[in-house]
Order: sequence, then C-alpha cells, then structure tokens
Amino acid sequence: MSASPFSLENLFGVKGKTVVVTGGGTGIGKGIADAFVTNGAKVFIVGRRKEVVDATAAELSVNGAATGGVVIPIQGDVSSKDAVAKVFEAISAQTDVVDVLVNCAGVVRPHRGGTIADVNDINKIQKALWDGHDDEDWQYTSAINTNAVYFMSVAFVPLLLKSEVRSIINIASIAGIMLARALASVSYGTTKAGTIHMTKLLAGRFSPAKIRVNCICPGIFPSEFTGSLGGATGHAYQVTEGARKAALRSIVGRPGLPEEVGGPCVLLGSNAGGFMNGAVLVVDGGRCLVAGINDGIKMPDDQYMC
Repeated sequence: MSASPFSLENLFGVKGKTVVVTGGGTGIGKGIADAFVTNGAKVFIVGRRKEVVDATAAELSVNGAATGGVVIPIQGDVSSKDAVAKVFEAISAQTDVVDVLVNCAGVVRPHRGGTIADVNDINKIQKALWDGHDDEDWQYTSAINTNAVYFMSVAFVPLLLKSEVRSIINIASIAGIMLARALASVSYGTTKAGTIHMTKLLAGRFSPAKIRVNCICPGIFPSEFTGSLGGATGHAYQVTEGARKAALRSIVGRPGLPEEVGGPCVLLGSNAGGFMNGAVLVVDGGRCLVAGINDGIKMPDDQYMC
C-alpha cells in the first residue's frame, strides 16, 4: 500500500535527494546541511576553507548514517563566475543530478570605525559612511551576496533539469527588508535586498523549466556573523552582545535555532513546498514586526506611545 500523500514521509521526505549548500561549513549553512543529511539526503557543502568543510562533512555524515545521508565537502569559492564554474565542475564530476540548490554563502563588511555613535548628526553620518566603505567593500559584498547567487543558480540548471524537485533556495536576510540604521552596513542590506528581488527574477526566467526559486530571510541566528564558535563541533556559538540585544527585540526574544532555518529549507526542497515559487519566507521570530527606521535608537521621551 502506498503512503498517504499527507504522510510526513511523502510531504517532507528528502531521503535519496541530492542537495548543494554553499557556505555549508558553518553557521546557518551548516544547520541547513544537517537538516537534509539527517533525513537521508546526499549533501555537497561548498566553502573556501578546506579544513572547515572537511570537518563539517565528517561530523554531519555521522548524523546521516541511520538514514543513508552523507555529506561531501567541496573546497570552492563562489566570488566570481570563473570560480563558480570550477565548483560546478567539481560537483558535476560526482553527480549527474541536483535536486535542491541552497545559495547560503554570504559576507558582511562592517563600516570601518564601527557603529555610528550619533545617528542624528548628519555630518558624522556622512563622514562615517564615506570613510567606512571603499569600492572594494562594495564589490566584495556584492560578489558573494548577490553575484554568486546568480551564477550558481544559472550554472546548476543542467543538473536541476535532471530532477523532479528542481528547487533553488536563496538565503537572504531581514537586513534586506528592515530599515535599520543603528546596526549592520548599507552594503550588506543592499546586497541582500538584491537577492530577494533576484529570487523573483530567476523564478520568472526559469519558469519554462518549472525550476522553483524561493528565498528565506533569516533574522538573528548564531553564526560567524553574529558571534564566535562555542565548540569544535555542533551548532553552538557565543553571540556578540549586539546580536544578543537584537535577538531580544524579536517577539520570540532569542536567536533562532539551526533547525528553525533547516526546517523551512526542507519544506522548500520537498513535496510540501512543491507549489511555492517566488516566495519570500521571513524566519526571524517576529523581529521585522517590531522594527522600523528607529529600531534600536533611543528616542526622546515625548515620542514614545503608551
């Protein structure tokens, strides 16, 4: 007897699927890779640091042992078209199909000089923004956060066409939605906003092949962006004080857990998400619901509403 279409296995099953996760060696990418491998998928993780992707692959493959899941490390750079071509060559030499592509690699270049002390002094703001970023900061941030999403998605179309799933998942950020001015850099938020819009553009361009392209915007999750590793293995991070406070301002009142971003990716990479295309999922504990241009900024007492 075949399983009901409403069974968990049929809805969310990814056993035997082939998944590629860029930035899969640490942080959010590692959590996404863990979600797939634990449920029986073959996962290629791509990262610049060989020792990191090798260690993560060995660690997570243990989690997939019971279901037949395995993680394969690929040392690779996605910061240019030529580099992406090499990543594709390395992966296509080991598989002729990719069911799910997760574009998770990302970088942030903080403004030099740190947080702007007085966000209401336009002269200090202008100086901080001018001195805080050079052409290279913009170019590097765009190369990883936006360009790489484009080139990886386009490069892997031939392998996605061999699949019935045909899912691309772009990991953006709530920084591409929020109007924060106390934290983060303008280049980071701009490139993540570009990723969000690119998701819809690629969903349209790939529509003849029915390749689904969706986007997830995480809030504060423990990662190398928001803290430092809390151990040699696992998903523990010591988040910075700024990230801790930002997470407290979400409705849930804490940073996200690895499975809370891994779960939505499994949704988009399985039958359960088969009718989702061009969607933007905000996974932030309600952070955006309470955010605005003055988020994190002390306002005059007479401007607060009871």
